[in-house]
Amino acid sequence: MSLSRLLGFLTRSTKKNSGSASADPGEAERFFALRHHSFKLFLTAWNKFQETMTEVEYTLCCDHPFGLYRVRALCTSVATQVFQCIQQLERLDPAPGPALYARFAELQKIVAAEVYEPESCLLGPLVLPLGRGNLDDADAEALVDPATARLEGLRGRFPEAVPPGFVITAAGCQHFFQSGELQSEINRRVQAAGGFGPEHLAKLSESLGGLVENTPLPEDLAEAVLAEVRDLRARCRRPMRLLLRGRLWPRASSGEDGTESANAAENVMDPGLLLWGPSVPLDAPDDEILEALHVTLARKQRAQALIYRRARGLTEADAGVCVTCLAVEEGAWGGLTHTGNPLQPHGANVHVYACGGLPQEMEYSALPVDMLRLARAAPHEVRGREPHDPEHPVLDDATALRVTELALALEEAEGHPLSLTWVCAPGGRVRLLLVRPMMLAADADALPAPDEAAPPPLLAGGVTVNPGRACGPAMPVRTWEDARRFPQGGILVLPDDSYLWASLIDRAAGVIAERGLLGSRLGSLTREFGKPALFGLKNALENLSKGQKITLCADLGRVYRGRRDELLAGAAKPRDFMPGSPVFRILQHAAAHILPLTIDVDSVDFRAANCATYHDIARYCHEKAVSAMFALGAEKKHAPQRVKQLRDAVLKQFWVVNLSDGFTTTPAGPVIDVGQIASRPMLALWRGMNAHPWQGPPPVDGKGFLSVLFEATANPHLDPAAQTAYFSEKNYFMISRDYCSLHSRFGFHFVSVEARLGARSKENYLLFQLRGGAANIERRILRVRFVADLLWEFGFAPVLRNDAVSARLEGMDTDEGEHLLAVAGYMTIHTRQLDMIMQDSTQVAARREEMLAHCRALFTGRDLPATDAQEAPPCR
Repeated sequence: MSLSRLLGFLTRSTKKNSGSASADPGEAERFFALRHHSFKLFLTAWNKFQETMTEVEYTLCCDHPFGLYRVRALCTSVATQVFQCIQQLERLDPAPGPALYARFAELQKIVAAEVYEPESCLLGPLVLPLGRGNLDDADAEALVDPATARLEGLRGRFPEAVPPGFVITAAGCQHFFQSGELQSEINRRVQAAGGFGPEHLAKLSESLGGLVENTPLPEDLAEAVLAEVRDLRARCRRPMRLLLRGRLWPRASSGEDGTESANAAENVMDPGLLLWGPSVPLDAPDDEILEALHVTLARKQRAQALIYRRARGLTEADAGVCVTCLAVEEGAWGGLTHTGNPLQPHGANVHVYACGGLPQEMEYSALPVDMLRLARAAPHEVRGREPHDPEHPVLDDATALRVTELALALEEAEGHPLSLTWVCAPGGRVRLLLVRPMMLAADADALPAPDEAAPPPLLAGGVTVNPGRACGPAMPVRTWEDARRFPQGGILVLPDDSYLWASLIDRAAGVIAERGLLGSRLGSLTREFGKPALFGLKNALENLSKGQKITLCADLGRVYRGRRDELLAGAAKPRDFMPGSPVFRILQHAAAHILPLTIDVDSVDFRAANCATYHDIARYCHEKAVSAMFALGAEKKHAPQRVKQLRDAVLKQFWVVNLSDGFTTTPAGPVIDVGQIASRPMLALWRGMNAHPWQGPPPVDGKGFLSVLFEATANPHLDPAAQTAYFSEKNYFMISRDYCSLHSRFGFHFVSVEARLGARSKENYLLFQLRGGAANIERRILRVRFVADLLWEFGFAPVLRNDAVSARLEGMDTDEGEHLLAVAGYMTIHTRQLDMIMQDSTQVAARREEMLAHCRALFTGRDLPATDAQEAPPCR
């Protein structure tokens, strides 16, 4: 029988019998079972909704970085759980359904508009020739990356140094990615993969790259590119090669409030990622040139570029991409030059790197590199040589001198240290491919000298690429299969500084390489993201085993065994680009329609039509669902004597729902005594809940109080000083003889305990769950770790997720199960408000010692000693 037909039948039956209790008991039982099933489904949706809310909050404050796909997944999960709350409430109480569905639909539109932003359309030419003043217009700033604009600006002062070419603008690149369904398919594949996890990143990157390469260029874009190629061919009288230098850069330069971005504030100048494509002869067939362009554009989907965009918090609209095409002489070779040391930008030397091929071969770590250090002061004598092959050096002194003189002239013109990518033509002429401010290391904090009495370092030597200190498990990575298993916070140990490993830069706490260059692209990324890095550390792979905890002190060029707190005390944190980033702001705006609670249960305005957020809707549904379920206790025709308020000497704020045989006898009134409960797991749980009186809130330190106050002022309806109906709602047991499920809310935190305890031990289990709290999320996370540590003592295997802990045990015999349930009951009561003291190590240690002693006593079946506070019952 459908629920609507059953409700109709019961209504007619009620009218006929006029308050008599002669309704069919079987129909009443079935009605109760339907209601109970809907209520259980509602609780599942409600619990998942609260978990997702916590995940949203945790993502905003702690879980960085994250991409737009993560924001969309969170918002979808929120909407799904709230919709299910409305559906299950409709089966319990259909009256508020229409108003709730209407508010839900409005919120869906608002949030969807935030997280599924419409595609932007850049206006401007698809292709711009260089050398004709096309980039002088302010409107062109959005069409090309800053490095290309800077190079073009230098053409007038250094005409012989800047090669001819053209640029496929950001408008042209966007035109390609928005052609057909290409960008939509890219988004779909990323969402289907669940983001950029290392376990599937390589496969996803390959899939996206193949998709881009197999998507034809729009005809107008292809024709515009080939027209510029034909013009270059006409202007160039000697054999030339076309170099394709893609660049991905953050287009957003200011935060939401108009202040300068973190880049400028932290001296990270002109950030971006190079996407070198294959070079082709200028006179190659048109199809070959367009294929090279395809490959270059596909490198936007390489693992390194995907991770870079996520780490910077960039959306498609905020990540500019353009491809600069430059014609250089056939046979040219080149390298990279820093006008100073990135760690000491005003040092005395210029660093010149070169390889036997084009610069991209060096930057992709495909060719060996020579390095020379030349004095900044004229006559710029060579002060150091590090050729890869001393008998056949690539970089000669004359070329290094010409590059140094050009670099210093550019530095004087620009006014700050520079990084140059250059080529040397067969005749010796130096051409510039890229000029940008040098990526400098952040100022290192003062480092305490190592304790002379301390053990010697495990490894020492190498070159500091970026100063800093970090502790974590050493993770040697030689292959991509190793990279797939790389954990968050590990120390990346590499054979070399290959650009391949840049895809792990967001997960690594620090980087160690046996071979590497200060000027490599991986080194530059470690400085951009503030990750300690030490290159040239011999035998690192041999001496550092997988999972071995180490402390990397890149400042001193040392690696220590284990954790060295004296070195880590002043360590600077890696740069977090997420706050204020485009993706972060999108989640912030969406969270404003998810997290706040703006309705008050006690207010006359507590109506479905007044729900302003997803939290409001879910909270309203919860209140109405609980009211509908517990109303059964007063409606004898529906569920005779099923729901009772618990009494243990005095009435408690706990209600008991008898699922089947949970009562020894069923009293006539609305109250049941503990002595009339037949549920073995409930009685064991209740014993632990009352084993020791709760001492009240712990004495809160100033920071803990401010943390609670901040949480409350952020949401004025969560006043920690006011125990309104919101904090004293019904706590309830659902029981049978061998089963118990407790759902309770104490203040700001939620606890649920579910257990089966019968004669067949293989079927017995205990599940304890705790989440929430009054303080900020950092303290709440510390509390669940504290609780998990206690539960480990008694055989539980806790699972932590943000500010929630879940612990399960199976297969206990009845006596052991009773003792464990007593421990769970004790934890249910005595974990209240501990989050407020979690950063006070003295209080935490004292509480842990006391609670552990009490739980050990309960686990062995002993009663806890009486205290003066025993006069006040702990469970009200």
